[in-house]
Amino acid sequence: MFGLVTKRELDQLRADLVKDVRDGKALQEELAYEWAKWFNKFRSLYALLLKREKKTAEGLDDGGSGPREDAPAPPSSLAALKRGLRGF
Repeated sequence: MFGLVTKRELDQLRADLVKDVRDGKALQEELAYEWAKWFNKFRSLYALLLKREKKTAEGLDDGGSGPREDAPAPPSSLAALKRGLRGF
């Protein structure tokens, strides 16, 4: 009904399974590293945005004078924004 399986076939199947498990563990570690890298990027961007928002709020709340006049204008195009974010 099931047929006979030789020791060589069993050893080969075991070796294949061990290889698959090792490959799976390596992939899991690689994905964990990749996820951590992206999480750190988003965390730093979020911190940057919070800092920028805090600066803006302080500029508006320091006597009602509004934001500083010597502040640079925001980028006017998506291309300029992408150039500004190349460090990330």
